[in-house]
Amino acid sequence: MVLGPDHTRFVLGKDDFVPRAILKQNLKALMASRNGPTTQSALHRKSRVAQATIGRILSDKGENARIETVERLAKAYQLQAWQLLVAGMDPSNPPVLQSASDEERALYARLKIAAEDIAKYSK
Repeated sequence: MVLGPDHTRFVLGKDDFVPRAILKQNLKALMASRNGPTTQSALHRKSRVAQATIGRILSDKGENARIETVERLAKAYQLQAWQLLVAGMDPSNPPVLQSASDEERALYARLKIAAEDIAKYSK
């Protein structure tokens, strides 16, 4: 599940998640945002990722980047690697992980008990 730019939730199907395309889209958005390196050359200097690799990631086809490469690119924008792989990431409002509230944890515990009870009676 991913938050859209207006903070509504939408779900990606397994066929919609194409990491190289998402990385390319998000990297282009970050470079256009002016909140960090805005050129391939500047991104190369800040991330220590080869400029040729950056160019291949940004190309029409995209490139399968190693996780270490994604981590370096993310650090150049003061982000974590996973944030570059969230579809539709807004560079001015990057996604964050939120811990579950006490109410959510209690609901999960009740649902787990209910699922166990259902499993007992289903046998």
